[in-house]
Amino acid sequence: MAITQAQKDQAALAQTAAAVDPSPRIRLIAGPGTGKSAVIERRVAHLLRNGIDGQYVHVVSFTRASRKELVDRIAAHCANEGFGQEVQSVRVSTMHSLALRILKSASVLSTLYPGDPAVLDKWERAEIYDSELSGALGCTPTRAREIRTAYDAQWQTLNPQTIAQAAITPAEMQGFNGFHSTRRNLYSCVLPGEVIHECVARLNAGHILPNQLPRIDHLIVDEYQDLNSCDQEFIRLLADNGASLFVAGDDDQSIYSFRHANPNGIVNFQATYPLAKTHILTDCFRCTPAIVVPANTLIAHNAPRVPKVLQSLYANSAPPVQGSMKVWAFQTATEEAAAIAQSCGQLIVSGIAGQEDQIVILISNRKLQLEMITQALTNAGLPYDAPMVDALRDLPALRAIYSILRILSDQTAASSDYPAYRGLLSLLHGVGTATCKAVGDQCVANNQNYRELFSLTSPPQWLSSRAASCVGRIQSIVQQLVGWSLQDTIGNRLVAITQMLSSTVFTAGPQVQAILQQWNSFVSSLPPDILLQELLEFLSSEDEVEQRAILEAVNLRLGIVSAADSNPPRRIRILTMHGAKGLSGKVVFIPSVEQGIMPNTKAIQAAGLLSEQRRLLYVSLTRAKAACIVSHARLHVGAQAFVFGSSFTVSLPPSQFLLEMGIPSVPRQTGLTPPEANQIIADISNL
Repeated sequence: MAITQAQKDQAALAQTAAAVDPSPRIRLIAGPGTGKSAVIERRVAHLLRNGIDGQYVHVVSFTRASRKELVDRIAAHCANEGFGQEVQSVRVSTMHSLALRILKSASVLSTLYPGDPAVLDKWERAEIYDSELSGALGCTPTRAREIRTAYDAQWQTLNPQTIAQAAITPAEMQGFNGFHSTRRNLYSCVLPGEVIHECVARLNAGHILPNQLPRIDHLIVDEYQDLNSCDQEFIRLLADNGASLFVAGDDDQSIYSFRHANPNGIVNFQATYPLAKTHILTDCFRCTPAIVVPANTLIAHNAPRVPKVLQSLYANSAPPVQGSMKVWAFQTATEEAAAIAQSCGQLIVSGIAGQEDQIVILISNRKLQLEMITQALTNAGLPYDAPMVDALRDLPALRAIYSILRILSDQTAASSDYPAYRGLLSLLHGVGTATCKAVGDQCVANNQNYRELFSLTSPPQWLSSRAASCVGRIQSIVQQLVGWSLQDTIGNRLVAITQMLSSTVFTAGPQVQAILQQWNSFVSSLPPDILLQELLEFLSSEDEVEQRAILEAVNLRLGIVSAADSNPPRRIRILTMHGAKGLSGKVVFIPSVEQGIMPNTKAIQAAGLLSEQRRLLYVSLTRAKAACIVSHARLHVGAQAFVFGSSFTVSLPPSQFLLEMGIPSVPRQTGLTPPEANQIIADISNL
């Protein structure tokens, strides 16, 4: 590694100073690649070293994926420091799971839900919640979605005025409140922002007492810039109960306004906590100077922000590695995509073969960019992983299997998965939303637990004939699952599962064969000895990379590949800009940096969104280690153009962000030349 030991030692001083700071309130501002996670690891080890009981150390992460990564990193670091046993009691959780734990310990959950509530996923929110809400309010599903998202926004922002953004009428408010209070109990479900808001509201009202909270002596919060106002209030309430508070993040990397993330929380941290101590990390281990300098220039246009200037350690490494930042201009988006594919091929030929996953292509608009780029890579014969346009499990056949496996898990592990039954009910052929809603309404009227309804041997007499018919179909599936286990193989249960689909779920209509073909094609691609548990995990995955990892683990378990051959072929990664957060690549391509795409049209009309789009590009630039190739095209034609409207041809100017970066565009017709690729490979070899 070109970065010298002296540089590492100097950077480590700043990291360690933050990790061991005894102040009761600490804000760590850590720019891209500066070692934020390393500080959190050291913070936990420092606490254990000083005799703090691990069970009173709580680490809160933003997502389940980031939580898992933190668990692994903290465990490995603490074990290396001699605290492998002690670290096992440290609690690492998401904000949502911590709030659930508090509500459960305060005996609140049992008063609101018949079981532990599940957060409705995107499909469930549309196909279950919005469809039923539209029936209850007599409005369209689109309007129902607007009402639901307005309430969710109000919960997450703690701002009653947020609901006015969708102009919700008093009648709609009354209708929503009645529907939601009933349905969340009936289906034991919550909307994304609901649980933390419930916790905050009860804490502020004094309905949860301090002695009902878990003992937290040290609270560590990762990615603080991604917290919304309700999340921040939740953390404040916990800290005010006596916890030492350590938050880490970077306001320049706040890119989740669609989740109502509020970067002002970390910017104004010391206004909320006047005695807080701030540490700022700026030594970047990831990016070369050619990338860091224009990224700094770009993000400096944002305000308010915590003042800081990222510094690449490669500027003074041995040898120094300058890296490269290129801005290419193309006549058409098709030429742009072909040039990116050609560049990827040239990089592989020039020496990155075996590290294809270190080539990353970041897109800001799936609908506009994804098909065009994947087609160019396919034409070039290059392997790639792409983000899914929709979750694989949302295909009708696979959503049915996903629901059936969740019901099996519910029945065998008592996991209390109410939405799984309701989801399967909505998939039954010949059963519409009105019937599904009627089943729920009749359960409410007759004091029937919704989940237990489907474990009865036959439908109760108070169900209408249509409702009883569809409930009976689910009951028959539940009865067929008796004696099954998630440790069964798909091969052993294939005939029975296929029979369930064809005779009980999908029974009428011209699309039946196409839906069953979805299942047959999918299952034929799986090892027959894959466990139902592994299949459930596969369908629960959010992207192709995670799915591939599960299949690789299955193949290794089955001996289809040996441990020596378990390293899979590397693939070029196509990621969304949001999906790339926390990841990196040695070479990063960022196409379509044009006004109207990056920033998008909506952001151009709103200063706050424009600032976030600038942060999004900053995050994207700083994913690159050795080289970043930004590009724009003048013309979009055909299907690309129709994304913007009804015209067959659309001409877009370069993004204002390129002007702010200060790097001129170079007209191109092709991708990287062999000398250019060789220079990038040389820089990579010196990283």
